[in-house]
Amino acid sequence: MSLSKMLRDAQDLDDSIRYAAERDLSELQQLDFPNFLLSLSAELASDESPPECRRLAGIILKNSVDGKYSEDNNLQIKQWINLDPLIKSQIKESLLTTLGSLVPDAWHASSQVIAKLAYIDIPSQDWQDLVGRLLGNMAQQGASPPLQQATLEALEYMFEEFLGLEQDKIDDVLDAVIRAMNRAEQSSQVRLAAVKALQNVVMFANFANDDCRNCIMTAICDAAKSDGAVIKHAAFGCLIAIASKYYGMLELYMETILSLTTEALKGGVESGALQCIEFWITICEKVIELRKQNKHDAHAISTADCSFIEKPLSSLVPVLLKTLLKQERDDDAQAIFISAMKCVDLVAITIGDAIVPIAMQFVEINIKASDWQSRWAATFAIAGILQGPSIEKLSPVVRLLLDRMEDRNVEVRGTAVCSLRRVFDLLHSPACANRIFTYENLPRIVAVLGLRSKDVPEVSEEACRAIYFLAKGYESSSSGLGHSSELSPFLSDVFDVLCSTSALAKETPFRLPTSAPAYEALCEVVRVSNIQDYKASAAIGVLMPRIMRRLNEVLGAKANSSGDKRNKYNLLVLVCGLLHVLIQKLGNTFPVWRTPYVLLLFCRVLTFDSSAARDKAALAIGALAHAVGPNFVDHMPILLQHFNVKLLFPIYLQVIGDIFLVLGDEILPHCDYMMDVLYRGLSKPMLKPAILECFGEIALAIGKNFEKYLQAVMRRLKDAADPEYYDDVLEEDEVDYSNQLRQGITGYKGPEIWVESSGGSNRFQ
Repeated sequence: MSLSKMLRDAQDLDDSIRYAAERDLSELQQLDFPNFLLSLSAELASDESPPECRRLAGIILKNSVDGKYSEDNNLQIKQWINLDPLIKSQIKESLLTTLGSLVPDAWHASSQVIAKLAYIDIPSQDWQDLVGRLLGNMAQQGASPPLQQATLEALEYMFEEFLGLEQDKIDDVLDAVIRAMNRAEQSSQVRLAAVKALQNVVMFANFANDDCRNCIMTAICDAAKSDGAVIKHAAFGCLIAIASKYYGMLELYMETILSLTTEALKGGVESGALQCIEFWITICEKVIELRKQNKHDAHAISTADCSFIEKPLSSLVPVLLKTLLKQERDDDAQAIFISAMKCVDLVAITIGDAIVPIAMQFVEINIKASDWQSRWAATFAIAGILQGPSIEKLSPVVRLLLDRMEDRNVEVRGTAVCSLRRVFDLLHSPACANRIFTYENLPRIVAVLGLRSKDVPEVSEEACRAIYFLAKGYESSSSGLGHSSELSPFLSDVFDVLCSTSALAKETPFRLPTSAPAYEALCEVVRVSNIQDYKASAAIGVLMPRIMRRLNEVLGAKANSSGDKRNKYNLLVLVCGLLHVLIQKLGNTFPVWRTPYVLLLFCRVLTFDSSAARDKAALAIGALAHAVGPNFVDHMPILLQHFNVKLLFPIYLQVIGDIFLVLGDEILPHCDYMMDVLYRGLSKPMLKPAILECFGEIALAIGKNFEKYLQAVMRRLKDAADPEYYDDVLEEDEVDYSNQLRQGITGYKGPEIWVESSGGSNRFQ
């Protein structure tokens, strides 16, 4: 069978024909690798072969020497290096000849293969005339556009990586590429190929040389003025590449680049707006990177070298902000909008306070406009300048956002709430000397957030998140009696708002994710509250029974679908997590008389088929035991009703160990039953590590009273060292399981401490 037939069959839609052809090609490659490559190059060069066969021949030839899909790339490289020089020469000639083909599939494949072979041969001092041959194609009088396009594409691929060429050869390539860009008579395809080649070649140019740099920048800027959108896009791509490597050398060209990019931004996607924005994003990222280096490296480039960028960036900001005012929201406009806002954010970080008056001018013009789109744009702009400028400069934004949170348009209100949430997240820190808002602002902040929490779900969720970050800002001072007390007068109202927002509705009792931010906010507000403050203590005392009733409602509500069931479990996680935080915050002030009721609620959660909900309930039980202290023993009968092998899981076992430590000898009347459950729990492989560790906690808790269980426990520890202990564990889990088991055994210190405490009179083997 001919190679052409194999290549054609290898693309057949019939699986049996295709698989047979692939097998034949593989056998041919293994049987005679040198002639296989030679035949592929001949097929690629043959004008009589169909384009699809030539394309596949090129792909197979490239992969045969590239090794990209091979486990041993070096093996394929060695196979090529050790090939008969005559065969190698014939293959190379075929590839160079194919560059002149009129079939795009053929010369495109050939240019890729040439680049792959260049990576192998040029560093090893082989194929030394390749660059000269390619440059000859470009200088050839009357060279066809496809030949020039293919040659430039080969150069583009070759310069994706460093070839180890001498600088004079690189300069020759650069000169040829720029000439191809500048020829007015060139076809647009050749000019495009030249611009794309330049994007890679410029990475190895002598850019520090003034003449070289000026020549490159002139060619790129001229290409950026092209009427052809694709060439213009490629030119801006070159600017991005240059900015990433030669940022510090662009000062002289910034005015021209600013003019080109701002003009393109006005024209939209077709004019290269996305590439223009990406250029400025790259510039900002380089400045930010250099400043980070300055902080950690005394020899890094001085930040002063970045100062020239402030003026063009300041001029760019109004153009970027105007993209917010565009009414169209198709995919192209949306992409420009997202990129522009990312750029504004980075510009703010880069130039700091300098952006505020520019952005605020835009905000002040549009924030009270009659059309809601302008008000929305002004509100959104505020969110983009919050990182970088000082708090003093940004202090007016809180008032502006609070005003917009009462806007008649829901889009504006939602954006204002989202922006305020971002303010709290990034700038709210009461411990700082300068604050983004003062105590005098809190009443209005709490009132407006409360109002927005009753808005449509999207706005309500953002209001809850804003409350979360408002509370989180007090986190660093919550351990003392300082700024966290600022929230105390408002806690009752905040709790009412959040409980109302997360309340169970009859038609949708498990509404998620709407209620999730409310519970997260409740947890954070409780966590940072100052329990020593009377108003805070009273508000938390009222919240506790409300959430207990909420848990009871969730437990009793019926889930009629799989979605409802999943949401019910998620809601149990949230409510149990909130009760856990409440119990921890109340600590020894927890009203003991509520213990049996809340314990029973948690125990009911332990019976649900949700590991996350059970974990949260178990941890809350542990917190309850710590809060109640030794008196928790009075409520052990309730817990023991839900302590059996079926309900055991690792977190629950950790909590049982904690309860033993809290109760000490007080738990002895229940010890026999609990140890028996643990013994039987060892029949479950994945519980063994946690149970062995639990034995250690129990021994620590009850001391010498552990003697009656010692022999049985030691026997089980000995069994755990037996390989048969792993029989029920899947092979892929065996390593993790053995590590957990080893940790359970080595962490088991109870008997040793008990032996020491008994004067060493008891010894075990």
